[in-house]
Amino acid sequence: MKRLIVNADGFGFTFGNNRAILEVLEHGFIRSVSVNVTFEAVKEVPVLARDFPHVSIGIHLNLSNGPSLLPPGEIPSLIGAGGLFHGDDFPRMATRGNLNRDEMKREIRAQIRRLRDYGVAVTHWESHKGRHLYPGFFEAAMETTKQEGIPATRTHEFHLVLPRGWRPLRVLAYYVQHPRFAVTHSLAAHRMRILRRAGFQMPDRRLVMDAMGPDACCRPECWQLMLETMLDGLNVIECHPGYVDDELRKYAKLLEQRERERDLFADPHWAQRARDAGVAPVSYHALLNGEAAQGR
Repeated sequence: MKRLIVNADGFGFTFGNNRAILEVLEHGFIRSVSVNVTFEAVKEVPVLARDFPHVSIGIHLNLSNGPSLLPPGEIPSLIGAGGLFHGDDFPRMATRGNLNRDEMKREIRAQIRRLRDYGVAVTHWESHKGRHLYPGFFEAAMETTKQEGIPATRTHEFHLVLPRGWRPLRVLAYYVQHPRFAVTHSLAAHRMRILRRAGFQMPDRRLVMDAMGPDACCRPECWQLMLETMLDGLNVIECHPGYVDDELRKYAKLLEQRERERDLFADPHWAQRARDAGVAPVSYHALLNGEAAQGR
């Protein structure tokens, strides 16, 4: 059986993101959402949970962008100029071991509990830009989410969506052209093996469209190809629909793409196209319950 979780990232990041995600959820193709709790727009989470009870809701852990949840004085190593997270400096600081792991665990726990304070049953966890794959953050996130009883996570075992042809040659060509990804994808897969041994559930593979071009995630023909070439099992892919507002301009570089993705998923026929291709759109509930989630 071919099943697909399409997860909309970044609910709570901005009110424009919230508006777009709520709109695209109406059509039934996107059935999972991850919530960033460190921004003001998180207060609309009750609307999400009330209007879309079939949608799985996860925590979008954030230790790198914008304001923290805890007071900066309680997590000083995580905070940079202006009392905000370190932003683009986070990877360098994490790699050098400059971030205190106990402070990371406290902030992660506060974020999880903030989401639960809204009455949300948190089904899964991941992080802003996949930053949890960095040293320190990974261990802190694994330990804290385990203690908090979050059962599932997004996998980072990547499966490239590619043009039709002899797949092994196309995969090889992609990694020869992008040697950095050959290293990072291998390291990410190793991290996933650690999480599986720790008892976390996750989809079989994460689909990525990078090999189809920088704007592949916004192009309907790429999504159609993904559906038609999907492997059996439980697959996951993320999307970022949004309306660009001042808050998004302040904290994000991904702007035009969010509006293009919003327009893409405004098309109400994607769920039917998936079914026509033999793919069942599901949520993380399908993973946790061992069965495909049913439509509304």
